Amino acid sequence: MTGPELPALPEPLAGVDELSSDVFRAFMGTLRLHRRLMTQALADRGIHPGQAMCLRLLVTNEGITQRDLAKALYVAPPTLTKMLRSMEEAGLVQRHPDAGDARLTRVELTEAGRAEERQMGAAAAEYVNATIGTLPEDDRRDLARLLEALGASIERAAAAREGDPPAGAPTSDRSGKAS
Repeated sequence: MTGPELPALPEPLAGVDELSSDVFRAFMGTLRLHRRLMTQALADRGIHPGQAMCLRLLVTNEGITQRDLAKALYVAPPTLTKMLRSMEEAGLVQRHPDAGDARLTRVELTEAGRAEERQMGAAAAEYVNATIGTLPEDDRRDLARLLEALGASIERAAAAREGDPPAGAPTSDRSGKAS
């Protein structure tokens, strides 16, 4: 008995060399598989995947403003507000006005939120050991190097698209002089 037939891969992208198109398809396929398995690993421990990165950021950025948290998560402020409301109701976070600027809201983890983040970390460690950890050491080194390079390339493209200078690029003042 055979399993269900897998959907066909999309055709190579028009205007892109074949190798770059193959890399893009492999990368996107890997992202889909990663999301599926990571979601399952978190769900097995009763963790909502949408809140996982928020918890992780709050552990390392205690008291971050809600505005900065939305930027760090690449979500719209109303989306974050809804997520935080749910997390607050679950006892994972607490929000309070900034002491120096009442227009800002700061977000902190509760003890229950810290415990949830530790569970998430355990699920992530299990996932990494079962996937990335099974690759030979040289392959992991190469993959880390290549992903860092890809990340830098994506960051440059995003900055150019958003009109921001790439990290480390000289900036100019209003007169147009480079600084």
